[in-house]
Amino acid sequence: MLISHWSWQASERAGIALSTTSVAVMYAVMVETGLNRGEIGKLILAACFVTDLGTVLASGLLFVGSSLWMLAFISVTALVLWSLPAFASWSFLHQGGGVSEFEVKLLRLVLFALGGLASLAGSKAALPAYLIGLVMAGLFEHERALMQRLRSIAFAFLTPFFFLKAGMYIPLSALISGAFLILSLFCMKLGTKFAGVWPLAHAFRLQAREGTYTTLLMSTGLTLGSIATLYGLTHQIIGQEQYTALATVVVPSAFVPTLIAQTRFLPRHEALPARRMIR
Repeated sequence: MLISHWSWQASERAGIALSTTSVAVMYAVMVETGLNRGEIGKLILAACFVTDLGTVLASGLLFVGSSLWMLAFISVTALVLWSLPAFASWSFLHQGGGVSEFEVKLLRLVLFALGGLASLAGSKAALPAYLIGLVMAGLFEHERALMQRLRSIAFAFLTPFFFLKAGMYIPLSALISGAFLILSLFCMKLGTKFAGVWPLAHAFRLQAREGTYTTLLMSTGLTLGSIATLYGLTHQIIGQEQYTALATVVVPSAFVPTLIAQTRFLPRHEALPARRMIR
């Protein structure tokens, strides 16, 4: 970023946006291939979750100041995280199962309320969503139908609107003029991910095929990277050209490593039985 003469804050925002992994891409790939039932799939999803949680926390520490709203956000979030699993389990048992979809409405209410409070505090709505997913994981393990309904709402209804908004901020002129920077950032993102993940995969004795597959999927980025980039633009941390470069790097990083991983390095001993099961 010193070569491109970006400010220190803009460079920090770029580092955060490019350090993310794509939970949406990984989750879809793991479910469709059946790898989520195996050890390698669980390992990849867990690593992705930890990576993105660290990214969100780093973003909050770097760019969020102290205020009464932030104090309220932290206090309310802590209270909700402590009480939600028990309350949700009890309410699902006594009120769930009807056509009114009480379970979905309750979780949406909590997510939107904490997301709105996070926005007022200057933080990200993605942070309480991640933390709620963490504390509710045990309940979702027994509520598969509910998890599938929430996934349908997120992928089919909410996500397209966000990416439509994000794409509207990319001018074609900035895309053409910044082509070299975009290519450089894309190579840097993939290169640093390989430098960080592949040696660890080898150190923990993953087979070469599984290690490369894990590294490629950990190199993806989409939702949180786009959120971090859009946050930087709307809060005037980065400019229009910087946003264009980062957003254009984030989107291809979602499908290029995934395509290579799926076509060349898919773990055969776990994926093939799952494919037969899906058929």
